[in-house]
Amino acid sequence: MKVIGIIGSPRKNGNVDTLVQAVLAGAGEAGHETKKYELNVMQYQGCQACNYCKSHEGACRLKDDLAPLLKDVAEADAVVFGTPIYFVQPSGQFRLMQDRFYSFLKPDFSVTLKPGKKAVVVTSQGNPDPAMFDGVIKGLEKMLGLYGFERPASIKMIAGNSPAAVKERKDLLAHARAAGKAL
Repeated sequence: MKVIGIIGSPRKNGNVDTLVQAVLAGAGEAGHETKKYELNVMQYQGCQACNYCKSHEGACRLKDDLAPLLKDVAEADAVVFGTPIYFVQPSGQFRLMQDRFYSFLKPDFSVTLKPGKKAVVVTSQGNPDPAMFDGVIKGLEKMLGLYGFERPASIKMIAGNSPAAVKERKDLLAHARAAGKAL
């Protein structure tokens, strides 16, 4: 099984990165091939709405750092989507990548991805109210459902203002590792 992790946080080794790495470590322990993408260090653009992908079998005309990621998403059996929640939405890095998923839709809005891919959604928020940004997570899950992913596992870090807060949350790290093993 091929599992890829997508980190939409600008903080290297921050809460989201650490949790995604824990999921991937669990997947690796289960014998799965893993790969990690850090969006913040990649050079890419958002969707240009050119519809090139609609007349070229889903191929995006942009040949940037996101091209291999999109190819890996198409080939992966499971994807770990990690993003902090900023201003009641995923990070800008994540949103820009997410817009490029348009290339996985045919002109009739059927999906080119094979159905049944597994997903894990990892989020971190500074706000200590666990329900404050549930709408953001539900939006991500809805998008993943549109693309045929199975109902995703969810790992939510709250009160994560400090980039290292998750290191004190052994329960959350264990949960992330277990989610990876279960893929």
